[in-house]
Amino acid sequence: MMKTMKMALWQNLVTRMAVTGLVAAGVISPVLANTFGDKEVNQNNFIAVATPLAMQGNYQLLVIEQISSKRNCWSTFNSRPQRVNLLLLNFDFTDICRRSTDSNGYSIRAGGEDIGMQYRLRLQKQGSEVVLLGRSIQGTEFEIGRTNGLADGPMKIQLNPRWRFTKQTYNGETTGRIYFTSDRSLPALTE
Repeated sequence: MMKTMKMALWQNLVTRMAVTGLVAAGVISPVLANTFGDKEVNQNNFIAVATPLAMQGNYQLLVIEQISSKRNCWSTFNSRPQRVNLLLLNFDFTDICRRSTDSNGYSIRAGGEDIGMQYRLRLQKQGSEVVLLGRSIQGTEFEIGRTNGLADGPMKIQLNPRWRFTKQTYNGETTGRIYFTSDRSLPALTE
């Protein structure tokens, strides 16, 4: 199973790089390049977490998917912000939990389009909370979610209304990549 997942991720990366290169070279249009779709998922099987890094005020985005009911991958504490106990760190979570820690595992989808090549996910401390943003190279950004407070340790990112998790599909086949998805178009998000 793990070997299959690694192969799917590798194929996804190679495909994305090839398509991006062909679009940049003008060989194919961006419209034809968008062969990636999405599939609705049970929202209770996913969590986005802001995990503090050693450097004060910096956070890493962690997305966890519960893929089996054998053991819980996480638990939360009812507090503000909602704290997260990363249970998957205490056992071999192979075939039970899927953990994504970078853009190889998650991306943004807006208005029916994969915009992961244009916008990257970024956590930023703003006042007394951590905000999840989609940010372009040019600095245009939009908010996807927030922690609703600060605490020591991992915190749950509450997705804003109109945002949800979906899984990426490629030519109809589900990949391991997770989307932060909004049905709103990119222009509507950046107004």
